[in-house]
Amino acid sequence: MSPRSRSALVKTSVVALLIAVLYRYWLVTPVLQYLSIGKWYLVAIAVAAATGCVMSLLRLPTPALVCASVAGLLLGGTWVASQAPSDVPISVSGAFGSHLESFWRQIIIMTFTITVGGICGARFLRDRSPRVRHGVLKR
Repeated sequence: MSPRSRSALVKTSVVALLIAVLYRYWLVTPVLQYLSIGKWYLVAIAVAAATGCVMSLLRLPTPALVCASVAGLLLGGTWVASQAPSDVPISVSGAFGSHLESFWRQIIIMTFTITVGGICGARFLRDRSPRVRHGVLKR
């Protein structure tokens, strides 16, 4: 494995874990009981877009950002589902299936929003990065 691909794998894993932690705490935050579903979606989409923009600083390729966001959302949701109070113990695969069955639409929307935020953030960074134009520095 080359150092460049190892670096991309580490960055992708860090992004996935960060998204998983954010999503896990987003699902169990007590303040959510005071929000309507519409406001919950609005805040979730704003946080997802901001996350994508911040993650663009790592300069991950878009497919890696998509994979990291899907993996993070599924991991965070499985984490919450496995820790939810229940009368019967639930397996990891049961928690995964339960979360995916209930929240698949939100996972798609969040993945799309994180990706668009990452693309916009990368575009902004590219437009702001200093460029050396040929002929400008010649005297």
